[in-house]
Amino acid sequence: MYWIFLSPHYDDVVFSCGGGIWELRQAGQEVEVWTICGGHPSEQINFSPYIQTLHRRWGLGQQAVALREAEDTQALAVLQVKGISFPIPDCIYRTSRNGQFLYNSDESLFGNLHSDDFAFVQTLSEQLTQKTPAGSRLICPLGIGNHVDHQLTRLAAERSGLPLWYYAEIPYIFRHPDWQNEFLEAIFPAQSIPISEAGFKHWLQAVCAYRSQISTFWDSLEALQQAFASHWHANPELRLWGRNR
Repeated sequence: MYWIFLSPHYDDVVFSCGGGIWELRQAGQEVEVWTICGGHPSEQINFSPYIQTLHRRWGLGQQAVALREAEDTQALAVLQVKGISFPIPDCIYRTSRNGQFLYNSDESLFGNLHSDDFAFVQTLSEQLTQKTPAGSRLICPLGIGNHVDHQLTRLAAERSGLPLWYYAEIPYIFRHPDWQNEFLEAIFPAQSIPISEAGFKHWLQAVCAYRSQISTFWDSLEALQQAFASHWHANPELRLWGRNR
C-alpha cells in the first residue's frame, strides 16, 4: 500500500499522524507527505505588519518558509518518509490582484475561504488527480479548527474525485473537544493504527523538530511534550476515517 498524507502546512501531518506514520514505515509501507501550502512568497511583496509579527513570534525572519521547510525535512527524516511541497504559499502570504493580503489577522485565518482562493482549489484538485498513483491511499485533514488552508486542502481533495480517508488535526482537537459531533457525521471509522511506545518516542521527536511553531500553540516545549504524552496515553493509535458513500 502506498500512503499519501496531505498536510496543509509543514507541520500538520506530523503533529496529527506522526506516530501512525512511523508504525506504517516499520511495517514496510511506503509513505509520502505532501505539503499543500509550502510555496515561497513572491519576492516582490512587502511583508505586512501581521506577517512580521508572526515571524517574530516564530523566531524567524525573511527566510521563514525556507527555515520551516528545513524543520519539516528534519521531522520527516525521523519518521523515514519523503516529503513533497506544492507551490501554493501559506495563506498569510497570499494576495489579491491589487496586492492586498487576503488574510491579515488571526481571526481571518479561521474564517471563510477567500473567493480568490477557489482558483487554487480547482488547480490543486487537478494536480492531485494527476499525481496520485493508482491504488494509493490518499488521506486529508478533516478541517477541525476551520483554518483556511485546511479548508482549501480538503475541498481540493474532495473535488479530485479520488477515494479519500481523513485524519483529525492536532492540536485543534485539543481546543475543540466536541469536534466528533460535527466532523464525523457523514463518515465512519475506517482503520486504527496502534502506536507503540517506540512509535510515540519517534513521533514526539519529529514533532519537536518544528521549533518555530511551539509558541503558536504551547507555552513551552515541556507543555507540548505533556500534551502529546497525555493524548497518546488516552489514544494510543492513529485513527483514520473513510467517507460514507
